[in-house]
Parts: sequence; structure tokens; C-alpha cells
Amino acid sequence: MKRGVTAMIHIFALLHAVVALACRLTGVVDELLLTMLTMIMALLLCLKWERSVEFTASSIIIVNLFGYIFGSLWAHLFSLFISRSIIIHPLSTFITTEMVGWGMVGVLTLFKGKHTDSKALSSYYLTWIIIAMVIIFFFRLGILSLFSKDFYEPGELILATRKVFSNSFALIVLICINIIFIRSFSNNEKKLNPWIKLLFLCIFILLAILFETSFVKIGLPPVFENLIDKETGLIAIVASITEFAVLCIVYIINSAITSRNEIKMERYKANMAQYRYLKLKKQVNPHFLFNSLNVLNYLIIDEKTEQASTYTQKLAAIYRYMLKSEDEDLVTLRDEMKFVEQYIDLIKVRFPQGFDVNIDIQEEDYGRLVLPCSIQLLVENATKHNAISPNKELTINIKSNGTEISIDNNVIPKLTKSPSTGLGQKYIRQQYLDLSGKEVRIECINDIYRVTLPLI
Repeated sequence: MKRGVTAMIHIFALLHAVVALACRLTGVVDELLLTMLTMIMALLLCLKWERSVEFTASSIIIVNLFGYIFGSLWAHLFSLFISRSIIIHPLSTFITTEMVGWGMVGVLTLFKGKHTDSKALSSYYLTWIIIAMVIIFFFRLGILSLFSKDFYEPGELILATRKVFSNSFALIVLICINIIFIRSFSNNEKKLNPWIKLLFLCIFILLAILFETSFVKIGLPPVFENLIDKETGLIAIVASITEFAVLCIVYIINSAITSRNEIKMERYKANMAQYRYLKLKKQVNPHFLFNSLNVLNYLIIDEKTEQASTYTQKLAAIYRYMLKSEDEDLVTLRDEMKFVEQYIDLIKVRFPQGFDVNIDIQEEDYGRLVLPCSIQLLVENATKHNAISPNKELTINIKSNGTEISIDNNVIPKLTKSPSTGLGQKYIRQQYLDLSGKEVRIECINDIYRVTLPLI
């Protein structure tokens, strides 16, 4: 929760109530003043969360629309219990502002992500926000004037609204074309000049309103005979409000989806960078290299030249695989297991007794994908955190079942525990979650430690 938000919402709710009460006492129409206050509250909340111009404008429209709907509902509800109208309107306005404010906070908090850049407080941002607020203000003024009794009776408004919303096919088409427009518009908006964007937006809105009006009034367009009459004008107004509401809701939902995708991608990049850093550390791990060189030196001293040559080739192959897979997100299980078997062979030279690995992988699973170095890291962890001695053998089992591959070992505690950060398994789990949406299972049952990786 951003600092000062609670106080801001309460203050605006009180201001709405005071303005509503004062206007009622003086006989002044309060709709435009309340609209202005609602727009300012929505603007300040969007500035708090550093939202884009488009998101802010959409939020202002939606907040005003829902504010009008909820305010009318609360006023009707209170009129059933309270007879004095001077109390009903300020009370319904106060509750509506609280509801709308906290609803907006919920949406802003839920739809996290980077919606804007450092322009959030620039003249560019403020200029377009002012333009958007002026357009919304005059749109509300026009609606207020047209809905007055001089133009239309309440019954005519209700009838026109029923006609618009009872035509489900037209509404579905309207929603679909708004989704298509917003998706394509969002993909190309960075390439367009702001004024060109505004022009395209205005043209689309006009065409959408024309389509909705003609479809509701006459049927299938483009038949426009007798289009201009009083009823058509009222349908056009309702269609305009509907189009603005649908466009803004679709835009906000699209922003939410885009934001979540951006968050997921940023998290994936961060985790991948950490995992690659971890692999890089393993490539130059002084302990592994020191132990390997010691073993190689021992083989040379004992004049086991053939074994020394084989050991050197496998050590080179291990580093070759690490370098090759450094930029790969996934590798085949076949390639990973070749690497693992070479690594196991090096470990067995160091521990000729007290160490064994059983591999049981189905042939069809070798074509599946795994995270590079993931199985090797788990084998390395087993040798790192467990004692290896001829008296009690450390046994590692690697087994696949078509959808998963499990790596387990019997737990043999060391007298002195090796230091561990747990970063290796943490990044493996996160990488699998990011790449496939599947969880890595880690369990320890009856002194058997098992990690199960999904096959992709």
C-alpha cells in the first residue's frame, strides 16, 4: 500500500459529501463538481502508482461510470429508509467515493508492472492527462445536458438502454472489435506519434459507435434509411457510453495481461542470469578443479597413462558441455545424461569404493528436455553433502517415468557439514516454473532424499 492513500480516499469521500450537501442546500447542480473531484482522485491515485496516460484516462472514465451507477443505486436504497433527500445524496456520494477509491486501489495493486517510464511527471504526461480530463469533463457535460428533461424523458432513456443491452450479438461484436483494436494498437503504439494515436483512436470510437447505433436501430449495417431521429439519437448516446466503457475496460485488462507478462519475463531473465552465473562459478570452481588435478596427478605418478588420458578427455568434455550449454535454456535428456555419466566417471575415480549410481531411463524419454546441468548439480549435491566410505555406500538412483525424472540418494550425514546456500536448487525450481509452469518436487522420506524434475 502506498503511503497516504488511505487519507487521500477518506478526504475525497468527505469532499464529495460536503460538495453534494452544499449544492443541495444552494440548489446548484452537483454532477459536474463531483465529476471533477472524482477525476482528480483517480488522477492522483494513478500518479501514485506511476501509470501511463492511457491507463490513467481509462481509469478516470471507468471510475466516473461506476461512480454514477453505484451512486444511483445507493441513493435508491437509502430512499427506502430515509425520507429527507438532503441526507440521502451526501451519504450515497460518500459511500460511493469510498467504494470507487478502494476498488481502484485494488485494481492498481493487483495489476502491477511497469506501465510508464520516467515521463510519469513530465510535461508530456501532464499535457495529455489534462486533454483527457477536459474531453471526459465535456463528455459528461454533454451527457448531462442531453439527459435533461428538455431533450429526453426518463422513460425514453430506459427504453433506449434496454434496446442497446438486449442486442447481445451487437454487444459481443463490439467487445470483440475493441479487443482486436486494443491488442493491435498496443503492439504498435510505440511506433506511432501521439497525435496519430489520438486520431486513430477517435476514428475507431466513431466507427464503433456508428456500428452499434445502426445495428441496434435498424439491424445489419450498412442500411441507414431513417437513421436520424430522436430515438436514434438517444440510442447513439447510450452506444457512446457503452463504447467508452468497453474500450476502457478492455484496455485495463490488456494492460494487466501485458504487465503480468512483463513481470514474468523480467523474473525469468533475472533467474536465468542467476542460474548462468551459478553455472559459470561451477566452470571455474576451484575445489572441483583442484580435486580433478589431484586425481590426474595421482594417475600420472602411478604411471596409469591410459587412465590419465581418459580422465583428461572426460574432464575436457565436461567443461566443453558447460560452455556449449551456457546460452541454452533447455537441452535434451540424452545430452544431459552423457554429461552426467562423464561426471560420475570422474567421481568414481576419486571414490572407487563406497559410491554407486543406478540409471534407469526409458528410451523414449531421452528426447525430452531438461534444464542444462540440473541433473549433474543434484548428483554433485549428493556427493557434497553426504559421507562416502567403503563401510556405507552412497547410492544415487536416476529414474524416469515418461513425464518426470527423479534423482534420489540415501542420506549419510557427514561429521562436518559442507556449507550450502541452497541457491542451486532454488534457481532450478524457479527456472522450471518459468519455462514450463511445472513444479520441482523435493522430499526426504525414511532417509531417502529425492528431487523430481519434470520432463519438458
